[in-house]
Amino acid sequence: MAKGVAKSKGILKWVLLALLIVYVTTLALPLVWALMTCFKTGSDYGYYENVIGFPSSFTFGNFATAWVNGNAGVDINGMLLYFTIPQQFLNSLLYACGCMVTATFIPCITAYAVARYKYKFGRVVYTIVIVAMILPIVGSLPSEIQMTRALGLFDTFWGLWILKANFLGIYFLVFYAQFKMLPYDYTEAAKIDGASNPRIMFSIILPLAKGTIFTVMLLTFVQFWNDYQIPMVYLPSHPVVAYGMYQFTLKPYSEVPVQVAYMLIVAAPILAVFIAFHKRLMTNLTVGGIKG
Repeated sequence: MAKGVAKSKGILKWVLLALLIVYVTTLALPLVWALMTCFKTGSDYGYYENVIGFPSSFTFGNFATAWVNGNAGVDINGMLLYFTIPQQFLNSLLYACGCMVTATFIPCITAYAVARYKYKFGRVVYTIVIVAMILPIVGSLPSEIQMTRALGLFDTFWGLWILKANFLGIYFLVFYAQFKMLPYDYTEAAKIDGASNPRIMFSIILPLAKGTIFTVMLLTFVQFWNDYQIPMVYLPSHPVVAYGMYQFTLKPYSEVPVQVAYMLIVAAPILAVFIAFHKRLMTNLTVGGIKG
């Protein structure tokens, strides 16, 4: 019986490994294809129908073409204005960094209050988060636009930062689990030494959860950097690089190799973030330190 169970576990392990290899391959193949395609000429890709092969001759001109012609046109008060790629990068940084801060620390502080303090309203907040994640919110976009216009938040970066300052979502549950896992010995010891509640939070608990906080910040930055729909609706006068790439793919003269080169230019900051912080993203977050 034991041998049969061990054999079944061994087969399951190899099946899971095979599925994982297939999954990783499906993720890697598009990247390999993009790296090969961005160095092809338009005739090599289209006329010679070299869609999936290596370039017949390598060219870096696609990146220069994408950089020069990657302007995003925006209609502002009846006037068509064009934003260059550096301007789009600046808009993306302002949007992604600001929303990253508010979308990380608001659920973090809220989850801290719910997890570390025992009061009835905390259960209400937790229930609201769960219900908001389960029930779909349909048709709220027109009312949100009207609200932002009425409050003077529409078409401003700080207005979007405020819109993202809410605790509803999966990251509230991540922080809640993190703070619940921390022993209360830290808090009790600090209170004996006379520390106030804000001092305990900012000087003791939050530093212990800095790994989780930093990881959530990186994930939200990637999420907002790749977003183009929300800025397109709420920031019509400030196109971001994701929207610029979307608009560039619709231009009739943009060939596929140039489009792929543009895509890699847009993805360069995300690649740099991953290279710089890949250990943080791929490391299990553990918290410890209680010693007798």
